[in-house]
Amino acid sequence: MKLINLYLLFSLVILSSAFGQTKDNTTHEYRNEIYKFIVKIPGDWKLYGQIQNDTIQHRAIADWGLPLTHSELENADIENSISITAYKRTGVNSLAQLIEFDKKRASQATTFEAKGIDDNSRIINTTTNGLKYKGKSYYIFKNGIGYVVNFMATPGTYDKNIAMFERFYKSIKYE
Repeated sequence: MKLINLYLLFSLVILSSAFGQTKDNTTHEYRNEIYKFIVKIPGDWKLYGQIQNDTIQHRAIADWGLPLTHSELENADIENSISITAYKRTGVNSLAQLIEFDKKRASQATTFEAKGIDDNSRIINTTTNGLKYKGKSYYIFKNGIGYVVNFMATPGTYDKNIAMFERFYKSIKYE
């Protein structure tokens, strides 16, 4: 249940110190056969949570923590997050419905402001328990499944990890 609560808070995990992080240049494939997506994950990312098939909420979630990034602004080592949430549910039958559904879901958990960049992406600024976060989400609707690909960071780490998120997003394959 804690993992779902973390997701509802945009899956951001902040660590104030490094715990022996080492660089891992390997990759592995993450696959969800039910919600039909595949992505290659760097070996130094941590899988914090996954729900392969939530039959009540009609969704799947995969949530990764990135390697620690030092933020001068927050004066801490921060672990940003990237997640994929896939929905196959009544009422989410188009890209517009997916975006509206996700906006309602996210605004229940926190103060939330999203600015559209284009038809399928948003920059997110949010405050949770007095802490500010910045993120980016992409929305994809394909073969009856809605996908939300989300990156969350602090203001001091967003620019340092956004390129990594963009590469991740572009590498996802939807079957």
